[in-house]
Amino acid sequence: MAKGDDRRTELLKKAAHVFVEHGYEATSMNLIAERAEVTKPGLYYHFKSKQELLFSIMTYALDFLERATREAALSAGDNEQRLRNILSTHAKMITEEEEGAFTLLVIDLVHALPADDRRLIDHRKRAYFELVRATLDQLRNEGKLRPELNESVAAFTLLGMVMWITKWFRADGPLDHIQVADQVTDMALAAVLKSDL
Repeated sequence: MAKGDDRRTELLKKAAHVFVEHGYEATSMNLIAERAEVTKPGLYYHFKSKQELLFSIMTYALDFLERATREAALSAGDNEQRLRNILSTHAKMITEEEEGAFTLLVIDLVHALPADDRRLIDHRKRAYFELVRATLDQLRNEGKLRPELNESVAAFTLLGMVMWITKWFRADGPLDHIQVADQVTDMALAAVLKSDL
């Protein structure tokens, strides 16, 4: 990664945490520049507006998530492991302090984007949902999915379980981020897969 790309990524991370801490509406470009230890003109060199900055944060988050879940899915030996890998990777991304703020913003602030940007983000979120739903469909074909479940309802519920972590997880809690991600993944899978009993 080039030095300019490193600096841009660092600005995205700083801005994401400021947005989470203060809220999007209450956050100024002045405050972001101050927290990022860059001049305001330096910040505007990379991002023309606060909305463009927010869109760039969401794009970075979805790039990261898509890359990580694609690698996790490809490394799986079967569809059950594929679903586990996807959900676990997503949960770990959320519980890692460095990346968790990005996920929260993608969930909570899409409405703050201009319509064209919002459609792009929503399209990418839908593609991720379809990856999970398609995996559940394959598990049904293998007889591993609970027969009473609808794949779309199950996919929305699984993703809701994982994304809700952003609302309650604390890095200083009794469990570390790996333990939390593993427990959420186990519960999610238990909710949709047939029991061996």
